[in-house]
Amino acid sequence: MHGGGSFGHVVAKQHGISSDAGEAPAVGVAQTRGAMYELDRLVCKTMMEFKLNPYPFSPFDAVIRAGGAQVSTWLKGLLKEGLTPVTFGDVSLTASGFKVISGDVIVQELAKVMDPERCVFALDVDGVYEENTRVIIPELSPSKIKRMKVQAGDDATGGMKMKLDAAARIATAKTRVCFVSGYRRNEFSKALRGLDFYGTVVRS
Repeated sequence: MHGGGSFGHVVAKQHGISSDAGEAPAVGVAQTRGAMYELDRLVCKTMMEFKLNPYPFSPFDAVIRAGGAQVSTWLKGLLKEGLTPVTFGDVSLTASGFKVISGDVIVQELAKVMDPERCVFALDVDGVYEENTRVIIPELSPSKIKRMKVQAGDDATGGMKMKLDAAARIATAKTRVCFVSGYRRNEFSKALRGLDFYGTVVRS
């Protein structure tokens, strides 16, 4: 699962498209989705260069519309066949207008149906910092996250605040949630393998 980064978020903001449903120009929707599909193509191309076998899919039908049991069986089937399912943030039409389906929301939905041991967020920072410092908070609980004052950020889907809210919900179901820098390859690898790493762990 990957977010929009400098591809989808930038275009969505230009056209006023966010995680709150509302009116949006058709050209903005088309350009935002186009940016996301282009990013996904690059992500999958890179995965194949490293001998992985990506199976890209749009999140809307699989995660939002299909039943949980059906999604779980489908994803486990792909994994059994040696494929790596890859999905991404997208734009969807709702009764109230267009909205961004955030990667953080998709991760929550996937966690519900897959019941994973751990969930790893790769960030452009080392983890969650103490307020107004660069000091990493090594561990958080869902209850502590609820008491934190976190700015929503300036991306189209709420930035770190939405990630922490998602992490709190996922951790409540006994999944270990990790916040780690995607630039620190060794630490990211440790987090994926369930080892101790430099970053932030969220657990109940």
